[in-house]
Amino acid sequence: MDPTRSMVLALARHAEEARLRWNADRAAMRARGETPARTEAYAYHVQANLCLITAIGAADLPATFRIHDITLSRDPLAAAEQLRQVAVAHDHSGAIEAAHEAARLAYKAAYAEPITAQEQQYVHLLAGLPAARRDKIVELAEERSRSRHPGA
Repeated sequence: MDPTRSMVLALARHAEEARLRWNADRAAMRARGETPARTEAYAYHVQANLCLITAIGAADLPATFRIHDITLSRDPLAAAEQLRQVAVAHDHSGAIEAAHEAARLAYKAAYAEPITAQEQQYVHLLAGLPAARRDKIVELAEERSRSRHPGA
């Protein structure tokens, strides 16, 4: 494989791993009852994507540039997305989320119970509100929950 292909594939792999790591961190935070925030994992995810997009733009790839039988788009954003998908499909190093699997399963088990009639009423009320209003209500509920259970 020529250096350009190997470089963009390596950058795509790092960008996708950064995205998966950021999502795993968010899932772990939710499992601990915390509100996900933009952490270093998010910043790394953004930087990895910017590096990939910049490299694609700087490489000035020809219109027929192919990786693993896929012709890359001339648009750097679309090409970056194609590369992230290709890099994951051909990378068999294992799931990056494995370290957070226990937390994800605990979170899923804690909230897997069926919704009660009262909770279903809340769902209908919230669904009828505009998105911004609904987000504000959820944010206030999470703040109140954190203030009542600071160690949780």
